[in-house]
Amino acid sequence: MITVFVTSIFVSLFSLALTVVGIPAQIVKNYQEKQSGQPLLTILIAIGFYISQIVFFALTQAYLPLISFIIGLIMWSITLVQYFIYYKNYENKQSYKKRFF
Repeated sequence: MITVFVTSIFVSLFSLALTVVGIPAQIVKNYQEKQSGQPLLTILIAIGFYISQIVFFALTQAYLPLISFIIGLIMWSITLVQYFIYYKNYENKQSYKKRFF
């Protein structure tokens, strides 16, 4: 029982670190460059992973890592919204480059 608890703490810490440091850095970079830094498939895979982990931890009643995965899902959802917001901007840049370069 204590092994599961300790493992749960490590999973929570590392996933929370990735969620709090890594994903917001990508969101800021996307905002600054006005384009998505991730392909759509990568974003959808990440969202699917976070949803599956949330379901798994909810079913196993491991609530400690559940919090970090919920935050991660919210962050990846923001990245998905940014993808669609900046996709048109990306298309315009590509058509401009094709016309003049």
